[in-house]
Amino acid sequence: MSVWRRYVLDEGLNKYATGWVDNLPESYGSKANTSVKFFEFGKGDTGCTATRQNQTTAKTTFCISQWMKDYLPGAYHVTANTAYAENADASDFEPIPDFQVADADVILISIFNKAVYKGKVSDPLFEAHVPVEGNSQFYAPTNELAVLGCTEQYQFCQPMTQKCTNLSGLYAVLNAVNRGDIGLTGRQRSTFSVVWEAAWGMSMQWTIRLINERVLLAQNWAFTVIASGSSALPPNQWQQESSNLHNLSLAVFQHRINQYASPENFELSPGVRADANLDSPTDPNLLQLCKSQRVLSPRHYSVSVLGMAIILSVGTLLIILDQSVESIWFRYFNPRCGLAKMAEWTQTGTMQLHRQTVEARGIGPWDRKNHDFPVIGSKGMTFIGLGAREEMIGQTKDDNKTQYELMEEEISLDERSAQSKKF
Repeated sequence: MSVWRRYVLDEGLNKYATGWVDNLPESYGSKANTSVKFFEFGKGDTGCTATRQNQTTAKTTFCISQWMKDYLPGAYHVTANTAYAENADASDFEPIPDFQVADADVILISIFNKAVYKGKVSDPLFEAHVPVEGNSQFYAPTNELAVLGCTEQYQFCQPMTQKCTNLSGLYAVLNAVNRGDIGLTGRQRSTFSVVWEAAWGMSMQWTIRLINERVLLAQNWAFTVIASGSSALPPNQWQQESSNLHNLSLAVFQHRINQYASPENFELSPGVRADANLDSPTDPNLLQLCKSQRVLSPRHYSVSVLGMAIILSVGTLLIILDQSVESIWFRYFNPRCGLAKMAEWTQTGTMQLHRQTVEARGIGPWDRKNHDFPVIGSKGMTFIGLGAREEMIGQTKDDNKTQYELMEEEISLDERSAQSKKF
């Protein structure tokens, strides 16, 4: 699937705006009348929240009111409307000819801007050049409402036949697949169904309706969550917002794919869990797809059996070679002086030199003298070091006792501890 988006910023917004219409009921508090301005990009049912639907014009898509300007908290208020190609019933509005695109879904994102910026803003979406009365350091928005237009196109391909749908809107692609234009198999249609549902959920209008003004990066520069004061914005802020919206939608797409095999189970209401309202697929291909889907999880790790086998095999081989190649070399490839050189090699090793040093001072007996790692002959002995009692080494009471056994008997525990620390 490929996704193509083109962001369009309409700089002639006043062309589509009416004047202020007085004495209309405001819909937030519903206790007074207010003045309302309508923005006409095509008749819609959800974009105008400032007054009642029966008070709007025939082409109203968005609207703002004086009550919103005076009392609505926060710096921004964001709404979005979508017109789907080949599906007017699912669309939020019917665009006027200026905003009709036959082969794409059209999304209009309105930003009601109440921010007061500490400095001028030249970005076309957040433009602010109106000095605030009484404070020349702050500037108000040039336009109360700004609109960002976006077109979305999708394309699905059949990898075996190399057939693809045309770049078009989401429902137009669905219609093409249902007509059999690219000849999907049963398994491929199941995969398409999962991917299409995820693509539907990643539409930017749903993200905007869910988190509203928090979708804007500009909100990060507001002084507080509900304050209208804000730092000045860079001249390319609208491009940053567009890129962020695109990235958010892709993240939602990935999340929706994961949710098909592993849906989140949360509490909808006291005693009611989300999994109690899940619809399990009945199509065999969808069921098989659910069982075969694998999702990365921080609770589990993927291990390559082949890689582990190679590491263990090569490591074992190197250990065996390390233990045997020396003996093989001295025994078979240098027969005349091999044993002598092997003995010299062993006896000049670090551990053997250490053994020879301590053995010369009466410490022993030793086993494995002809190996790389000699060890004390008797088990359980502890080397207590040489020091003030060194002269006792070699003294015996009984021929059956070794030097270590004699010292174990004659030196008290306190002395041994003191000498060990000294050592």
